[in-house]
Amino acid sequence: MNLTLAEVARCLGTLADEGFEETVVTEVKTDSRTVEPGDLFFCIAGENFDGHEFAAQAAASGACAVVASRMIEKPDAPVIMVRDTTAALGRLAACWRDTCGAKLVAVTGTAGKTTVKEMLYGVASRTFSTAKNYRNFNNQIGLPVSMLKASADQELWIMELGISRLGDMEELAPVASPDLAIITNVGPGHLEGLGNEAGVASAKTGLLRYLRQGGRAVVCKDYPLLWNAALELIDAPVGFSGRDDADTDFFAVFLGATPDGQGRFRLKTPDGDGELTAPFCGVHYAENLACVAAAAHCLGLSRDDVVEGVHAMTADPQRFCCKIGKGITVIDDTYNANPLSMAKSVRTAREMAGERPLILVLGDMRELGKEAMDRHEELGHVLREVAPAMVFYKGDHFLDVERGFGGFMRRAGDPDEFIEAWRELCITEGVILVKGSRSLKMELLANALCRELNAEPRGGAL
Repeated sequence: MNLTLAEVARCLGTLADEGFEETVVTEVKTDSRTVEPGDLFFCIAGENFDGHEFAAQAAASGACAVVASRMIEKPDAPVIMVRDTTAALGRLAACWRDTCGAKLVAVTGTAGKTTVKEMLYGVASRTFSTAKNYRNFNNQIGLPVSMLKASADQELWIMELGISRLGDMEELAPVASPDLAIITNVGPGHLEGLGNEAGVASAKTGLLRYLRQGGRAVVCKDYPLLWNAALELIDAPVGFSGRDDADTDFFAVFLGATPDGQGRFRLKTPDGDGELTAPFCGVHYAENLACVAAAAHCLGLSRDDVVEGVHAMTADPQRFCCKIGKGITVIDDTYNANPLSMAKSVRTAREMAGERPLILVLGDMRELGKEAMDRHEELGHVLREVAPAMVFYKGDHFLDVERGFGGFMRRAGDPDEFIEAWRELCITEGVILVKGSRSLKMELLANALCRELNAEPRGGAL
């Protein structure tokens, strides 16, 4: 960011004090521990900490000013008063984006948001100077901070928007005000805050209300609730699909895994139709690939640009990343889980295993509210469908999954207990999927298993 304090004050609707015109802001920070000389510190009040209590610390570290929403003991730095510091952070990000004149792509959806963002960045950054938000810094703090980190010479900003409750999109979307809106899919995620799948579709498509004049939308046609909700808001969304029988110009299908854990896909766009190999694997990534192809087309990029960009990508270690050791393929998909992503990952693992044993190491799917029991029982039905050789499970919904599965399951325990149980299986070949909600730290189990097998990454996914 390259704004003076006077410009910041004008963006936030306040008066500029003496000296503001000469003071240039280096960066915007919300954590006082990271403040460096010249930074602008926003006092954000969260569940566990209130930034107002650390204003003096930020000033002592060299903050050029502090943005606050209540009276604080005057720190050794100017104080800019606003009604709501989180909302003010969003206004400043929107103002900075307008100052830069950047084109912004906003990505949302139940599953695949970060994957699509990273894939599209990999494709678009070969042509455009491009910014993105780090991993899933996609909420009311992460989105504006990511936008404020973008520089004026980056002409394309690809930003992920994550929502978990009603009203979130109405707070995020005006900040992004996208030129291109992408909705990857909808499913039973964050039901505790969004109610049901129809509520999820309505909340996600709320992004389309904030498209800029002449803006376009890329929406998956494989989810009728999503597609119909989008059609209620805009006339001609660009559709994409993970099925080859869909009525759309953009689709991709998964053709199978290579021996080293990469994926073979067919990708069709108006520019051509053919096979490619990518560093990710699975039916769910076909949907993501088709989405990126449709978005790239809207940005003036070709199918060849997509293929070349995808080939150059590397694996994210916690997103369906395949690690092979001693004849065993470990799929580390521990970044997070919801019913949609869990079912897709389990079925893909089954396909990759083929005739070999499939072992599932799974954990609870969080934030499902009153539907949690039913959704975990439905997961059990998916497990019954894929017929794993063994299921290890971690979390409170063990019995719900077991009831749907109707087969024998073991509790995963801590990493040492899990490895001891793993050794008892005497498995010499096969595929192991490790997946669960982020708060369960399923990566500890995946890492322990990889150490046991001396497994190394091969291919993987974003």
